[in-house]
Amino acid sequence: VMLVAEGDSEIGAGEVSVGNFADIREASSAYGALGAIYWESYNLADGDRPERVLGAHATAGYFQVFGAVPLHGRIFGAEEDRFGGPKVVVLSHRLWARQFGANPAVVGTTIRLNGVDHEVLGVMPASFDWTSGTEELWVPAAFSPEELAEHDNHFLTVYGRLAPGVSVAAARSELAAIMRQLAERFPEDNLGRPGVVRPMFELFVGNARDRLLVLLGAVSLVLLIACVNVANLLLARGAGRARELGVRAALGAGTARLVRQLLTETAALAALASLLGLGLAALTIRALVAAAPQDVPRLDQAAVNGPTLGFALGLGLLSTIVAGLLPAVRTARSPLVGALRDGVGGASPRELLKRGLVAAEVALAVVLLAFAGLLIRTALHQARIDPGFVPERVLSARVTLPRDTYPGDEQTVAAFVRLAELLVRAPGVEASGLSSQVPSGPGGNSNGLIPEGRPLELASTISTRLRLVTPGYLPALGVPLRAGRDFEATDVRGQPRVAIVSESFARTAWPDQSAIGKRFVCCEGSETDPAWKEVIGVAGDVRSQGVNRDAPLEFYLPIAQAPPGSWDWIQRSMTLVARGRDPRALADPVRAAVQELDPNVALYSVMTMSDRMASGLAPARFTTLLLAALGGLGLALAAIGIYGVIAFLVQRRTREIGIRMALGASRATVVRLVVRQTLAPVGVGVAIGVLGAATGSRALQSQLQGISAADPVTYLAVVVVLSAVALIAAAGPARRASRIDSTTALRAD
Repeated sequence: VMLVAEGDSEIGAGEVSVGNFADIREASSAYGALGAIYWESYNLADGDRPERVLGAHATAGYFQVFGAVPLHGRIFGAEEDRFGGPKVVVLSHRLWARQFGANPAVVGTTIRLNGVDHEVLGVMPASFDWTSGTEELWVPAAFSPEELAEHDNHFLTVYGRLAPGVSVAAARSELAAIMRQLAERFPEDNLGRPGVVRPMFELFVGNARDRLLVLLGAVSLVLLIACVNVANLLLARGAGRARELGVRAALGAGTARLVRQLLTETAALAALASLLGLGLAALTIRALVAAAPQDVPRLDQAAVNGPTLGFALGLGLLSTIVAGLLPAVRTARSPLVGALRDGVGGASPRELLKRGLVAAEVALAVVLLAFAGLLIRTALHQARIDPGFVPERVLSARVTLPRDTYPGDEQTVAAFVRLAELLVRAPGVEASGLSSQVPSGPGGNSNGLIPEGRPLELASTISTRLRLVTPGYLPALGVPLRAGRDFEATDVRGQPRVAIVSESFARTAWPDQSAIGKRFVCCEGSETDPAWKEVIGVAGDVRSQGVNRDAPLEFYLPIAQAPPGSWDWIQRSMTLVARGRDPRALADPVRAAVQELDPNVALYSVMTMSDRMASGLAPARFTTLLLAALGGLGLALAAIGIYGVIAFLVQRRTREIGIRMALGASRATVVRLVVRQTLAPVGVGVAIGVLGAATGSRALQSQLQGISAADPVTYLAVVVVLSAVALIAAAGPARRASRIDSTTALRAD
């Protein structure tokens, strides 16, 4: 399945006009199925209070693109997907289970969407619920002849399934040729908009792919550290079994036979550990899914099932080979005579090997901690960034007016103006306003502006973000006005067209000049009347896409002067903001105001602006939290490994230490000896780990902000922490070594 879009390679969804889609569908032969979709919020009438539901308008070929078969009933076809066709709807499995009790009898009944009755044709299976935030119902797109002739309004998301034998390269070549023809036929609408074909997987996974790969790498590092620890334990265990294995070898057991025996024992331990791990996963996975952000694709469907079981057992087998093979071979090849003589075999090579394994797990721990440290430093940096407004004590919520109840611009504007008046009088509200988009919220449109003095042509445009707002929105949100004035109730149709621009836009359009009084054209007008808009105010820059993104160029228009057709662009949806002493307590008064406006309109996406901002950073912070937890686990494993190796070496060198103390060595001298020999492999591991982290951290650069992948503070902190942990891990064995009684140690000799 491919995403078919217009523009550059970074374009995601909603970038094809209806007319272009119709022309592409008619001219293309690369696709076995081609479908388009655009989203709309619906008020689903259910009892006294309507529920807001995210739905989609889809063409008849949309479901065929994905090979989707309904669980109950049927999907709509060309007969329903026509202008003036019947009002029908297909439900998602999620909505069917939540709203209709998973009752198959709902098929054939009528439900009310935005005040209009729709017949339920079918129910899709649970596998078609891509994520918890995707649409929950589908209605036919049913484009009108006028819409099919429109090539300017680019809002459709188009998917296509390649025909048998057609490559992605061939599909891209065909689309490029079609778009060139459309640019020649409709230059004002399609010039500079090449065709883009991308695998849907890239759109579906998006940024989650990078985060999941980082977590997969971190989990792999923890597994490797654990394997190194197990290998060290097996080496120590092999030293204790040297006499036994020596006897077996003397009785005729070959090296291969001994290796198989040792690997079988290790495999039994690994299998038991895998089963315990699966049990722990089954107990904790629900908590993990509940704590995770909503935009991770299909995470809500994660479960311990057959594939998970197979993967875990396969990983256990791999861990057996990684952790057990080297110790098994080393133990099986221990010198027979030495083993039979004193129960130890190849002591010096074994000790060197164990020190090498310590260096390896320290290096892995350094890489893991460096990754976690970089993300933690990024989170701390983001917490100090000024978003450009004051999110504290502000409640936000979305409102969508039904198209059938509010068909024209005048009715829509009047309704939102009335809602703004009701909000001002709501109990507990100190300031309020409405906007087509708030920071970290859904909605929003991009527009090309042409400042006065530039040629009125496509090459002169400056790409910006449009916000339709009511008077009072900027102060309610806490956006500072750097110059000029705010909108007033008199800024309506018939009066001079006015606008407020962001500081960044003002600097871009009129560098080294005051923007107040300057004019620009956009969104409406003609050659005889460009519909100039005068800048009456300059607002502070707002990081409207989150503090992890730079502030975009933005401009604001009063809703009473909204360009024709703009209410269709934003689907008659606005976000209200209300500032008060306790923002959460404002939910009921705000909801009452909406109900007073229209009892059939639902209030949804109700959350404080602080929570809305936090939700925008939730995926990155969740990754940071998990990586920090994995880093802590890796650090603990490294400490256990260092402790185990030092304890083993001290035990093997009991006689040597006894002799040293009998010859006059002090306890402090013995402690320094043990610590020095501990820090040697740790130092080697730290050096290797820092080099590895500096190289591997480049993969994190896209997720970092305010610091570089080679941040010296992070690496210094990691080195200090690991060195301190190594010293603490060595302290116990060092103290025991200093307390060895020389007489007892020498008597054993």
